Amino acid sequence: MATQYDVIIVGGGMVGLTMAAALAKTNLQIAVLETGSFRHLSTGNWLDIQACEPSDYQNRVSAISPGNQAYLSKLGIWQSIPESRKANYQRMKVWDGDGDGKIAFDAADLAVPFLGTIVENQVIRAAALASLQAFTNVETIENSQVAAISESNQIVTINLDSGEQLACQLLIGADGALSAVRQQLGINSQAQSYDQTAFVANVKTEFAHQDTAWQRFTQSGPVAFLPLPDPNLCSIVWSIDSDQAEALKPLSESAFVSRLSHAIENRFGKLSPISKVASFPLIKRHSERYLTQQCVLIGDAAHTIHPLAGQGVNLGFQDVECLSRLMQSLIENNRSWTLMANLRPFERERKAENALMQNAMTGFKWLFGHTAMVPTLLRNSALNFVDNAAPIKHEIIRRAMGI
Repeated sequence: MATQYDVIIVGGGMVGLTMAAALAKTNLQIAVLETGSFRHLSTGNWLDIQACEPSDYQNRVSAISPGNQAYLSKLGIWQSIPESRKANYQRMKVWDGDGDGKIAFDAADLAVPFLGTIVENQVIRAAALASLQAFTNVETIENSQVAAISESNQIVTINLDSGEQLACQLLIGADGALSAVRQQLGINSQAQSYDQTAFVANVKTEFAHQDTAWQRFTQSGPVAFLPLPDPNLCSIVWSIDSDQAEALKPLSESAFVSRLSHAIENRFGKLSPISKVASFPLIKRHSERYLTQQCVLIGDAAHTIHPLAGQGVNLGFQDVECLSRLMQSLIENNRSWTLMANLRPFERERKAENALMQNAMTGFKWLFGHTAMVPTLLRNSALNFVDNAAPIKHEIIRRAMGI
C-alpha cells in the first residue's frame, strides 16, 4: 500500500529543500525525496560560526541576489548561514579580453551595502535542511530513486527503485537538469549545447580580490573570479569552448591554474590551487511545459542557463517563490491547489521570465564569442556606453539584484 502525502518534492538540492521550507507552514504533509544522503549536511560543519580553513570551502558556489536573500530570510534559511561562509561582493568588474570595452558596478552608486553574496551550494542546502527541523509535517526520504510515475484519479503514484510506493496530490520535480521526473512524465525539453565546458575550482591568490566579482570575456569563453570570505581566496568558473577544454582536463592542478592565471591576465598574481578542479558541459535546456495534470517542474528540472551571469539558482528560487505564493493563495481561498488550470499562472509567469534570461545569456555568449571586427567593435562600444550611462547601468544591476 502506498504511503500517502499531500505534496512530494523530488530533489533535495537547494531549490527542492527551499520549496519544502516555503510550503512547511501550510500544514500540508510533505515529503522530500533525495537520491543521495542528507547525513553529510546535518552532521558537517557547514553552519559553524568559526572561520574556515581554505581547504574547507567547496568548489561549487552560487551568487545569491539580495532579493533572493530577503526571500530565504523570510523562510528562516539565510540567517542561519554563518558570516564565515558568506562573501559579500561590493563591486563587479567585467571587461573584454579583445578590446578596451569594460563595465564596472559598485554598490556605493546604489547606496546599498553589497551587490550579492557568494555562498557554497552545500551550505545553502544545509541551512535549508536545518530550517525544516522545526516542522513535523515535512519528511525527508534519502537514497531513493524514482522508477515510475503515474497520474490518475487526482492521485500521483510514485514507484521507487526499492519497491516502495508513495502517493500524493501534487508532485513537484526539483531534481536537476537530468530530471527523472521530467523524463518519466514524457515532458519534452528543448536542449541546445553551448559547446562549452565549465571548470570550477577554488584558488589562493597573491593579490586580494577586494570584495569584487571579476569576469573577463575571451574568444573561447568567460572566466570569472568570485570572492570567498578570505580576501585571498576565490572560487573560479571558467567556461571555455569544448574543443579547447579537452586540452585542460588532463592537466595537473598546478598546470591548470597556470593557464587560468594567463586567462585572467595575471590580475591576481601567483595562483595556488586549494581544491580539485571539476568540469561539466554547458547546455541550455527549457521544458516545453512546466505542468502536467498534477505535477510541476521547477529549477533546473525546468530550465538551465549559461553561468556567465550567475543567475541559475536565483531563477530557481524565484520559481519557488512564485509557486508557493500561488499555492498558499489557493489554499486560503478554498480553491484547488492541485488543479492544473489553477496553477497555470505560475507556468505563464515563470516560463516567460526564464526564457527571457536564457535568451539574454545566449546573446551575450554569441556576442562575446565572435572575433570578427564588427561584433568586437559593437560589444566594446556597448560596454563602454553602458558604463558611462548611469541610469541604464543602475537599472541593469537592480534587476540582477532583484530589488
